[in-house]
Amino acid sequence: MNQWNKWMFGLALAVLIAACDTGGSQPVSVQITNFTDNVDTSAAQASVTLSWNALAGVSSYAVERKTGAADFSPIATVNTNTYTDSAVDFSTTYVYRVIGGTARSPERQVVVGARSGGPGPGPGPGPVAPGVPQNVLAYAVSSGSGVGVRVVWQAPATGENITYTVQRRLGSGNFSTLSANLTDLEFTDTTSTLAGGRTYTYRVQAVNSAGSSNFINTNDVAVPAECAPRVGNEASNAGVRGCFGPVVDNWPLVPTYSALLPDGRVIAWYASDDVGKYREDTSTAIHNTSPRSVAGLGAEDGSFVQIWNPAVGTFSDASFGNRASQGSQSSSPSARGTDLFCAGYTVLTNGEFFTAGGNMGSEWGSIKLNVFNPRTNTWENGPNSRTPNMWRDRWYPTVTKLPNGELLITGGKARPDTSFVDGSNPTETSAGDSSRQGQPICRIGGGNCPTGLQGGGGAYGIANGANNAFEVYNPATGQLRMLGVTAAPTAAGFDFSHYYPWWHVAPNGSVFLSGASYAKGALSTSGNGSWAYQSTSAQTSGFGYRWYGSSVMYEPGKILVLGGGTAFIDNGVPGGADNNTNTTLHITLPQTSSVTPAMVTGPNMAYRRTHASAVSLANGEVFVSGGQQRFGESGNLPQTYTNMVSPSTLWNIDLAVRTSEIWTPNATSGSFRLGAKAAQPRMYHSVAMLLPDATVWTAAGGGCGFCNGSDEYGSLQSASPTQRANAVNQKNHEIYYPPYLFTNTGALATRPVIQSTNIPLVDNYPTLAYNSAFSLTWAHPTAGRSIRKVTFVALGAPTHGFDQNQRYLELPIQSQSGNTLTVQTPSDGMYGSAGTNSARNVAPPGFYMVFILDNAGVPSTAQIVRIQ
Repeated sequence: MNQWNKWMFGLALAVLIAACDTGGSQPVSVQITNFTDNVDTSAAQASVTLSWNALAGVSSYAVERKTGAADFSPIATVNTNTYTDSAVDFSTTYVYRVIGGTARSPERQVVVGARSGGPGPGPGPGPVAPGVPQNVLAYAVSSGSGVGVRVVWQAPATGENITYTVQRRLGSGNFSTLSANLTDLEFTDTTSTLAGGRTYTYRVQAVNSAGSSNFINTNDVAVPAECAPRVGNEASNAGVRGCFGPVVDNWPLVPTYSALLPDGRVIAWYASDDVGKYREDTSTAIHNTSPRSVAGLGAEDGSFVQIWNPAVGTFSDASFGNRASQGSQSSSPSARGTDLFCAGYTVLTNGEFFTAGGNMGSEWGSIKLNVFNPRTNTWENGPNSRTPNMWRDRWYPTVTKLPNGELLITGGKARPDTSFVDGSNPTETSAGDSSRQGQPICRIGGGNCPTGLQGGGGAYGIANGANNAFEVYNPATGQLRMLGVTAAPTAAGFDFSHYYPWWHVAPNGSVFLSGASYAKGALSTSGNGSWAYQSTSAQTSGFGYRWYGSSVMYEPGKILVLGGGTAFIDNGVPGGADNNTNTTLHITLPQTSSVTPAMVTGPNMAYRRTHASAVSLANGEVFVSGGQQRFGESGNLPQTYTNMVSPSTLWNIDLAVRTSEIWTPNATSGSFRLGAKAAQPRMYHSVAMLLPDATVWTAAGGGCGFCNGSDEYGSLQSASPTQRANAVNQKNHEIYYPPYLFTNTGALATRPVIQSTNIPLVDNYPTLAYNSAFSLTWAHPTAGRSIRKVTFVALGAPTHGFDQNQRYLELPIQSQSGNTLTVQTPSDGMYGSAGTNSARNVAPPGFYMVFILDNAGVPSTAQIVRIQ
């Protein structure tokens, strides 16, 4: 038996096993209804035509058959709710069933009688129409100097003198024929119409003189773009450093605020315009008042929002408020939406997209909550019963998903207002914590506020524009409650950086604050809330402020803090020299939240970065990209650049670091290795996020309007505002292809394919349960490969160097049988969690990507699932 036949035999066996196995504690329910048959014995070849009710959200169905005491075997995969089996014998009894997604029909017994249209019990003379091609698979390959897709299959069980037709579609579009009359059992697509950075599906049909089979679909194939030309000091091949694809320069806006949606699309916006031009325009048509003020509310009349589909590269508009109803800003004085500039956000467990805060036209936040439904492309604007106003405005808040399904809303800048401190709160709501339910919410000076807010909370308090109150939103009830605890400096040396604070849910259930200030803390959000642990200056001395750095929980309970710094703080001492840093800090969280976590410095990065992004890859490595460095990437810029790394210096692209870095988690040992070099600067207002095809989307940067407000442009000092804007405002993206997608020689690696799972659909979302298991059937183009691990990565929601929803963990493989895995879902006790429902601490409810990685470390394309 040659290698190809061995592989095909293994694949067929795996599919057979998967069809008979319900996969542990999550059996497939019988959901396909009206399963009927029609037997035709009038022709020389008997046939059975099956039909059933189509299921919403299911695009293909597997038809299986058995005879006698044999097991079920797959005979076809079809795209309609009918199938004709022309490979049956007269005077034979068959049993059929149909599987669509996670649904299954009842078993149906069909008796094929003797031939009714001619003599004899068997078929008459003449050719037999072919059955369907078997074990159809597609995968990307290196093809000459470019990229192609190879489609392979096995001959049908019946039929002779067969040729094959291969068709292709982009995304969910229509199929078109690529080739017909093929005699080989494979086809390689290298046509000029095959575009990199797109997702294609193929299908194969068998044909002979007696007829043709149904088409059988392949798996979806994410086709990578060709690596961009090598630049700078990038000399190694893609198998060592990965590579960036070409710059895709077609974005309608600078996508500074972005998130991955459960359907695989990306939602993104900048503000109520594409790059912030309105911030330099004080006309009444934009702001309704000059200068800007809360009374005018003109800048808060809507947001320019786009939905990008990576599979096909298209955009759709999802703007709302006045921005949705016209092409330019409205002169209406009434606010009809929210400017989502510097809002906090995440994807809810029901698949909707949630935002908190935004902007009022200056450095004042919005009090609004908003919800976007990606299925209907509609916004639900606050305030209403589902989205009440927050206690106080927030500009730069963080939204953290909690183990119980609630959302913690923290940080953000509010309007400094002494009259508010005196007890005049024009934006109060009726929501409150349990001890103040039904009372006006927290009027400073009025006795209803948490202690830490009385008198404004000091330098980091509400009187000085820092919203250090903590609110919790319940998506199920639409209610807000305020915690009794605040971020006031109640511990020695403890303070609170309110610009997108870095929170992570710990395995013990607390929410851990890792920065950006040097202070650290563990917060319990139950009841009125409490600080289980707050660091002191002695515990964190030497770690320094890391404003505009990044923080990532690279596995539950372990945090990597990297980069950052400002021009006026050195090692936590205000007024010191610049501490733009390449150091990393590793935090290991204890099982008891009141215990001081272990905090040690780790290996240095190659570059001292601010405004960088850190992304957990599909294999658990951490990818660092973008940012800027004192004296630029080369470190050789003139002395005049010494202090040009503070947050106030946002647009000097001479300081950009384009070379990426990769770190393999290993606590304090090991080192960062260099990755590929990007073409565009990704500095302030840039983003990076893992996509379901295991690549990293890097985008944005800039967003400074016409770029008139700064004189720190280096080589752009004498450029016109338009030239500055074109150089700085990055309305484009680059896709990073990590090394795990290549062989050691730089050719494309063959990737494992998730063929099917038994994960049930709930509201049309594949939905897992905690403390359970699911089965997964896979295939691989390369013989001899096995699956080494299964990873679970939350959908990203990055901005300003921090991803509010990023999370990575591995799921244990309980057993393997052929090409079928039984995989454990997040369960109590994993990663040091303890107690009932502790699985939710390891993986808070929501949407995740499931990747499988083979024994060469190559990941599949992910299946997006929900756990709740």
